[in-house]
Amino acid sequence: MKAERSEPRARWEPKPPTTIEPLSDETFQRFCKLIYEKTNIRMRESKHVLVSNRLRKRIVALDLKGYDEYYDYLSRGEKRAQEMVHFIDAVSTNETYFFREYNHFDALLKLVLPDLSQRKRRLRFWCAGCSTGEEPYTLRIVLEEARAAHRVGEVEILATDISHQVIDRAREGEYGERAVRMVPADLMKRYFIQEREGCYRVSPSIQEGVEFRAHNLLGDQPPAGPFDVIFCRNVMIYFDKPTQRRLVDEYFARVLDPKGYLFVGHSESLSGTSEKFRYLRELKAPIYQRKEE
Repeated sequence: MKAERSEPRARWEPKPPTTIEPLSDETFQRFCKLIYEKTNIRMRESKHVLVSNRLRKRIVALDLKGYDEYYDYLSRGEKRAQEMVHFIDAVSTNETYFFREYNHFDALLKLVLPDLSQRKRRLRFWCAGCSTGEEPYTLRIVLEEARAAHRVGEVEILATDISHQVIDRAREGEYGERAVRMVPADLMKRYFIQEREGCYRVSPSIQEGVEFRAHNLLGDQPPAGPFDVIFCRNVMIYFDKPTQRRLVDEYFARVLDPKGYLFVGHSESLSGTSEKFRYLRELKAPIYQRKEE
């Protein structure tokens, strides 16, 4: 008697890629309006491809048919509140790296710390819009290196960002070679641990000196001040002038110590925007100081 032949085992075949119609101009504008309502970030027309690519990942993850269905999901879906967190994460993340725009840290050492250390023994810093943590960790390293020379006492650093995802990454303190490419070799040896090839972790002593917190700059109340220095670099370029004015004169001025310092990005300016800050023409670094009232 012949043995029964078993049926051939079905071969596994990869799932075909999801086909999604391109993001239309009309739907792009609807997303832009929603982004502005939730984050105050104004998306230019040049960001069409960026928004399309980043939202496509959410559409695929949710197994939706396209951008219009995703917009409806954000507007009326049962889990719209949970998805809004992912939506904000997708449209607000930006690349950064350690020791970016070093002029700021040079000015901090030569101008700001000598002034503050004469007046205070406890200093508070706020890095607003800190992304994945390179800026506050750089600040922590610079302050640690300056501790003896400038008689720096107790230091607190609060780092915030609207994206929960990047805050989680910042807390991990793990970075690739691209992020640490500008770190001097001697500081790499002192403040970083090589986890594996091309991966470096910030040392525990530096990580412990920074508190990370998810925070919407204009949607939430500012953290309790006073702060001696606020870093808000390469963030305001995404806001229109009225929003910049509200952020600087109503929020930052409220929690910044009298004579406190505000650092903004090299491509940013408060000229014609703020009534409560004056520009310091020092060391080619865009730094502002609160005006005395």
